[in-house]
Amino acid sequence: MIRKQLYSAATTCGALFVAAALAAIPVEHASGQEAGSAVAAEYVDPELIAVLEQEAGRKVSDYLQTRGRLAAVRVTVTINTTTSRLTADFGPGFRPGIEQEYAETFLHSLATAFRYYAEAAGVKVHDVEFLFEGKPLKYYFPGDLAVPARARVDPGNATVLVSSSHGLVRVFPSQDWDFQRPVAFGLREDTITPAYGDELQGLLEQRSGLVVSRARSRSLDLHPESSRPWEQMSARYHLREVLPERADIWNSLPTDTARDREVREDIRARPLYANDLAVGGMISLHTNGNDIATVRGLEVFYHGDKPADRPLAESVLCGMREVIRAQPGYETFPVRDAANEGRHGENRIGTMPSVLVEIAYHSNADDSAALQDPVFRSASMKGVEKGYRLFREGKTCAPLALTKINRVTVPANGSAETSVHFNGNPQFPVTLSFTPAFCSQPGACQAGEQTISEASESPIQLRLSCQGTGYGMVNWSTVMRDADGVTSAPIEHWQTCSNDS
Repeated sequence: MIRKQLYSAATTCGALFVAAALAAIPVEHASGQEAGSAVAAEYVDPELIAVLEQEAGRKVSDYLQTRGRLAAVRVTVTINTTTSRLTADFGPGFRPGIEQEYAETFLHSLATAFRYYAEAAGVKVHDVEFLFEGKPLKYYFPGDLAVPARARVDPGNATVLVSSSHGLVRVFPSQDWDFQRPVAFGLREDTITPAYGDELQGLLEQRSGLVVSRARSRSLDLHPESSRPWEQMSARYHLREVLPERADIWNSLPTDTARDREVREDIRARPLYANDLAVGGMISLHTNGNDIATVRGLEVFYHGDKPADRPLAESVLCGMREVIRAQPGYETFPVRDAANEGRHGENRIGTMPSVLVEIAYHSNADDSAALQDPVFRSASMKGVEKGYRLFREGKTCAPLALTKINRVTVPANGSAETSVHFNGNPQFPVTLSFTPAFCSQPGACQAGEQTISEASESPIQLRLSCQGTGYGMVNWSTVMRDADGVTSAPIEHWQTCSNDS
């Protein structure tokens, strides 16, 4: 969700040079590792560190120039290969405050670039920490960046806020209306994410039984000031309309004079509204962007100072990975292996469990095509709903797998039940598909399917039958496929048809 239309972050004109330089950097690998895998040793080639520091310093200088300042800032980079954590420490000259929304967008972009370049050199980087003269920003701005007291997590709170990214705001001093994100490959984050919110809202209501609130309007009526449809307006304006007396929510920075002041008010308005509603959770939906066109994939963020939200982020990421990759054509869609720390205002201000989902990179051609595919939209939001539901129920997201189907003896011209044991959390109804791996009477064992509609924990009961009066045995190879297309690996199990009286 980076790259603002109202003010651009630093460009990466040197991206090709850096990528080429990294390709030539020798990085020490642990014995037996393949090239390109994560470094297991503590050693990181100093040339890699130097390149990252140089690139970061250039980006900071470019960023400051867009804010009307000319300055060179030294950046010190270290990588802990045990924790896959990169730390970037900015020297004097760069300490973004509230007037820049603490450079949230820029730092998010820089963290993506760090991960990309480090991993191109074979060094795994998961989380990125930013320090300013040795200290985090919250040290300098404790009042603004302190994490609020978290409301008691109540599994019985069946309410949730879904926030679909950005929308139209005014630009000062012209007071022109502008979107907060650019058009990329035929889509704009501000206008494509509401449909994802619609999809998620329906799933949360139907599958989880939740009451869903939205941060933005979905009305096609015209907003009177801008003469644009309400559905294009930012949350800030929707909330001003529905809560005119609550300027503390939608006009939380009344003394701000920056041209992009409403961008920051919009970011703050969403979690402030969630707090006012006292919802049980907040899910923010975004598309991502970066000047490095090859960066792509799905990421889920929680706030680094709210570690209790990490299980929710991991659950949502797991659910999305499972359902998206179950769809034809998306089997290898890139998904981060774990949720990421972040410093997003939406996650910080909310007092409830809060996660930010970066569905895909609109700046990448392949991801952009996926974002415009209804199949991908449905699958990704089914994954979000599943992850949130499992979190609320205290369940662990795990891959679907058949673990055992009990051997069964069935009387001739009769039927008998057997137990099907599985791991994971399939969406019912589920279909069990049987293919004979061995049949004692060739031609007598026919492939088939059974659908089990009633949701159940493992094991579920399966009824098998035998037709005819003869004796025989079959070794079935069986797979389970759930309502979302998630399919297990096959498992073999025996059935005996007996003519014993």
